Amino acid sequence: MIKAIFYYDEKERIIGFELKGHAGYDEFGYDIVCSAVTSNSIAVINSLDSLLKVSPKKIVAEDGNIILELFEKDIEKSQLLLRHLRLALEEISKEYPKNIKIFEK
Repeated sequence: MIKAIFYYDEKERIIGFELKGHAGYDEFGYDIVCSAVTSNSIAVINSLDSLLKVSPKKIVAEDGNIILELFEKDIEKSQLLLRHLRLALEEISKEYPKNIKIFEK
């Protein structure tokens, strides 16, 4: 199961996220849930960089683990993309509730 954790500040803005684990929907290379989660998250990370020129405070992208943490100066301008990711993962979790869970901290 993928655990998607979104981190918020005191103003309820998303300041980062972490994706941990594997969906386990199908075997490697055929897992549509893992592919959807990974492609959405990498697209948002790439858009933050290319479109908004946001350089993350922390970024990790390795097997079964994606982490993004933003600097304070970039939080506000990143909200649309981060909320888009949150919404996309929520929709995926509605279709595949046994394969992805979303947590908020």
